[in-house]
Amino acid sequence: MSKKLDIDYSHILMVDDDLNVIKLLSGFLKNENFDVTGVESGEAALEEIKEKSYDLVISDLNLPGINGIEILEAAKRKNKHTQVLILTGYGSIDSAVRAMQKGAYEYLTKPIDGSTFLYKVKKALERRFLGQLIEEQQTRLDQYHRLISRDLALAKQVQASLVPKYLDLAEIETSVEYLPMMGLGGDFADIYSDSQGRVYLTVTDVTGHGVSAALIVNRVCSEIRKLVRDGLEPAQMLYALNTFFCESFDQTSMFLTCQFIRIDTRLGEILYSASAHPAALLCKRGENQILELPSQNIIIGFEKKPEKEFVQNKISYTVDDFLLMYTDGVIEAENADKVTFGLEALKKTMIENCQKSSLNILKAIVKRVESHSNGNFKDDIILLITRLKK
Repeated sequence: MSKKLDIDYSHILMVDDDLNVIKLLSGFLKNENFDVTGVESGEAALEEIKEKSYDLVISDLNLPGINGIEILEAAKRKNKHTQVLILTGYGSIDSAVRAMQKGAYEYLTKPIDGSTFLYKVKKALERRFLGQLIEEQQTRLDQYHRLISRDLALAKQVQASLVPKYLDLAEIETSVEYLPMMGLGGDFADIYSDSQGRVYLTVTDVTGHGVSAALIVNRVCSEIRKLVRDGLEPAQMLYALNTFFCESFDQTSMFLTCQFIRIDTRLGEILYSASAHPAALLCKRGENQILELPSQNIIIGFEKKPEKEFVQNKISYTVDDFLLMYTDGVIEAENADKVTFGLEALKKTMIENCQKSSLNILKAIVKRVESHSNGNFKDDIILLITRLKK
């Protein structure tokens, strides 16, 4: 075994004021191929410990001058993994026990039985080897954790940089709030406008949390941006995204809810399509009314479907209406009594703050949700609110 090989050539310091004891015990050890140095005083032992690294120190407890306890302490100061065996007479057992409390591996009473002595020596050396091995593994684990922490911090920074915060265009004014539950999350939002007066709003939510969800949502984000640049309609985008997701992530047991909205500012129309996602809310500012834009399609990634099975709907808007898109972490936020914030509370907050700017409406919603849940979110949250300006 590799463990035995690691103790075969160990360096042992033998300390006793009786030269016959040193010769006897050293003989046992050398027969086992151990490298042994014998000294007859505590002072000589301290010099040896200072100059050389020993795997095991075997010392008589009651030495004249510097005693076995002082040798034990010196050995442990030099290397905490160095093991110490204490030799003592029968009448000094209490002192030997105190030595063990200070870090000695074991004590043996004189006269020493050869087989017992060798057994204790090998066990002490195995303990030293295992202690070093555990420390080395812990060091590697700590390095790994530092690397992971650094990478997670960078991933969090990268993901946050991809989420738009505030955008003021001629057609719309938008504000986004991103609250990942674990620093990294599976929620994402994006905004894109083309040269034809059309604005694309997307909100997505990968099932699950943490690194895996963040990795998938970032890949999905790049795919969605490609679909948007191709000028597809929302239902066409959902079909293409579902096909891509089923082909790319079919073994992950993860799914995706999303909502795609295309705003045509020339016609004053909203074209929307969603897959198992919470309904977007259109606040008719002049009427104090909120209309729901519900989901019409199956969750993304469950199974491939033909394009004709993905549907979309159209609704008109007027200038200064507000549109809110969000993930389910908002309405599912719970208080201490497990009561969710809910859709009606979200609508009420929008109505109460509809005369404010998009940014201040968003702040009011976040404040109300945080107050309801005491800031203890059980899911990632994204809110995207849009004031329709033309």
